[in-house]
Amino acid sequence: MNSRELKERIRTSLPIETYIGRFVTLKRYNRSYKGLCPFHREKTPSFTVTPDKGIYHCFGCGRGGDLFAFVMEYEGVEFREAMEILARAAGIDISSLQKNEKKDPAYDLLMRTARLYNEFLNGDSAEAYSNYLRSRKIGEEAIQRFQIGASPDQWQFLIDQFPDEMSTLERLSLIRKSEKTGKHFDFFRGRIMFPIRDPSGQVVGFGGRILPGSDNPAKYMNSPESSVFQKSRVLYGLFENMASIRKSRSAVLTEGYLDVVGLSEAGLATAVAPLGTALTENHVQLLKRYADHITLMLDGDGAGREAARKGARMLLGQGFQSTRMFFLPTGMDPFDLSRRYSGNVIQDFLESSLSTDSYLVFYTLFPDLLGQAFQRFADPERPAELTEGIRGLIHDLRFPQPPGLEEKKAAVERFHSLYSEIQDSVIREFYAQEAARILSIEVGGLIAQLRGRSGGRELSTANDGGGMPSNQSGPVLNAGRPFPVQGGMGPGATPGSGGSDQDKGAAQLIKCERSMMKQLLSYPELLSGNLEELRELDFADPDSEIIWRVLEDRFLTGEGWDEDVLIHSNLPSRVVQSFSGMLAAENSAGPEGSLEATFRELLIQHRILEAKKRMSEIRGQMVVADEVEQSYLWERYSTLLKETKNLEFQLRSQTSKKPGKKAQMGEFGPSGDEN
Repeated sequence: MNSRELKERIRTSLPIETYIGRFVTLKRYNRSYKGLCPFHREKTPSFTVTPDKGIYHCFGCGRGGDLFAFVMEYEGVEFREAMEILARAAGIDISSLQKNEKKDPAYDLLMRTARLYNEFLNGDSAEAYSNYLRSRKIGEEAIQRFQIGASPDQWQFLIDQFPDEMSTLERLSLIRKSEKTGKHFDFFRGRIMFPIRDPSGQVVGFGGRILPGSDNPAKYMNSPESSVFQKSRVLYGLFENMASIRKSRSAVLTEGYLDVVGLSEAGLATAVAPLGTALTENHVQLLKRYADHITLMLDGDGAGREAARKGARMLLGQGFQSTRMFFLPTGMDPFDLSRRYSGNVIQDFLESSLSTDSYLVFYTLFPDLLGQAFQRFADPERPAELTEGIRGLIHDLRFPQPPGLEEKKAAVERFHSLYSEIQDSVIREFYAQEAARILSIEVGGLIAQLRGRSGGRELSTANDGGGMPSNQSGPVLNAGRPFPVQGGMGPGATPGSGGSDQDKGAAQLIKCERSMMKQLLSYPELLSGNLEELRELDFADPDSEIIWRVLEDRFLTGEGWDEDVLIHSNLPSRVVQSFSGMLAAENSAGPEGSLEATFRELLIQHRILEAKKRMSEIRGQMVVADEVEQSYLWERYSTLLKETKNLEFQLRSQTSKKPGKKAQMGEFGPSGDEN
């Protein structure tokens, strides 16, 4: 049985509602099931499972996909492991599939080494190591939770323990061979040892810290990279803190092992740390499985400020609901903070964190001013004062000396470099607006200057063509990734505005949804015949979804409505203003007899645009997928392509029944492109 056959057997033998029902209390709702979303906290069920289509979707957080996607998201595993989990759940024997996939003996040896180091720490010969941990107020519970251990100051401790596994020890760099003597020796000696685990809990490497007083200049050492350990793909503490991160959908990024351990002990069990390297694309993709909100907790020195800039750029346009940063005064690190304050107090400190986007824009414009502010507000006795002071400078523009004309001109020059690298037009416009605010100039004038510096040419936009993606070179931000539109179209954007094909696709979805909601507000009778399809909509526009929830509740309770529902439903003011304006405009639905046909066209159009959006996402995933995942992704892509063609045929057939008219609303052609 090959992997393709296994996937098909899983689909036919394990209904999606049965498996997901093990983790979510589902209630029947016509042809679908509803429950509380397992991926974010909510009181009203917005998580829907549709057996006929084999998919799930949450209207609250936007997560969705098929059964394999659910397991990958919920368990935090790759596709291959998700397939194995589902096979076991379905009672399918996969031994024939696995017989040629022998597990690397390195994994077992790493787990045994971690236990050995932990046992040594708890033994009679480890007093110096135990005293150090006690002096840092690290308790027994944290030691066991993170499996902290110690490597004795001996040259052949592991060699003596595992004499028959020398080749594997050497491959993992747990032992090295001396070039002078030709003898092997332990790589880690005389250090506190921190096992590094992948998201499934498997030990893949170690971090070691010397004891105070040692003359070794390397305070920290990580395992060298090996076949099982790539530090750019692992975050320390993710496995140990995964439950808290999942529950809160938030993570705090720190710098070191002790930072993670200390914050967890204090009660902030959402901390993770890169392993002595800058934040990477792989780290970001790993975090996206578990968290929607990211906070960088960094030192306020020059290195910390530069790390903040790099982190902000790495997080730019990645689709998190929020990315923020909190700075500590020079001389204080997150571990020091955890020894002085409780988790609740630290969480209060984090409330004053500032947006990574605003920081990145200001850092690009006025790096020297920012550096002066870091020095001015650095008081270790008031750890929150530094971030609050930086917030005052960036958000309230509390300049000690307002920048002059020449300084602003130089700032625009620096900003142009950042601006020209951003592919997503929505993000680019937001950054331009933020820069214009800080510079106290008109955004239109700033954009004109930026385009002038680019020789009047259009800035590059993300690829969203019909073919599969190709690798791109150069410092491209947000490549191949659609930017999630929040709060309508985002700052200053309007449906149908220019930009990349992905931006246009998002704008078309929003136009389509607002047109549907406008029709429902004006003609309530449209809802009854289209209820099931409306329930399955994956809204791109939060404001339209708010309207839909109100109308759905009124329909199910038999209340009914007229256009005054906007005023009497306690809606956000922006929603009332937006849809009141649409209703006040000339009604473009056409004669009463064509209302249903018009609405059907909009529903079909939405399905086409949504399918194309998913196809675009798959093309981006294909670039980094392995062979097995590519097969799975290609299968999904082909299915969506076929579905899109069928829907486009339906739309052409529907439109042809109305002579002389395009798809209703005059905004969309049958292929989903703007006319």
